Amino acid sequence: MKIAVDAHVIREMFARGEDGSVMENTEDYYEERREVEETRGLASFDGVAVLLESGVLVQAGEGYRVVADQDEWSAGGGSGPGESEIRQAMLHVLEANSVDWCGEPMKGYEFSDLYLDSCWGAFDTREEYLASIEGYVSCGSEG
Repeated sequence: MKIAVDAHVIREMFARGEDGSVMENTEDYYEERREVEETRGLASFDGVAVLLESGVLVQAGEGYRVVADQDEWSAGGGSGPGESEIRQAMLHVLEANSVDWCGEPMKGYEFSDLYLDSCWGAFDTREEYLASIEGYVSCGSEG
């Protein structure tokens, strides 16, 4: 369920960040990473490209939208990014951006982890979890 929570949090970030700040913060994060990776002789990881190629992130007009439904992603097929690469790219977006619409601002991954800490094991079906996640991300109830 972690990847579902992360996808919903990122979707909400992009929906609320109409000014392009989420993408800008994420691109700045990768620019800093590239400098470190180059210094250390490591291959660079372009999470934005991973999210675009997998269909998690979709260009929409002058901005982007996030597809939170994993069934709509193209993960692991052929030469495309696998689930582990998608998870890594999503974690980077959550690291580079904050949730500031539900109380005190916090990193996106902290917000995502709070849901898991409080709701893991509370529901029997994926559908129940998804409904709960959507409520949580929009600052409704957690369960």
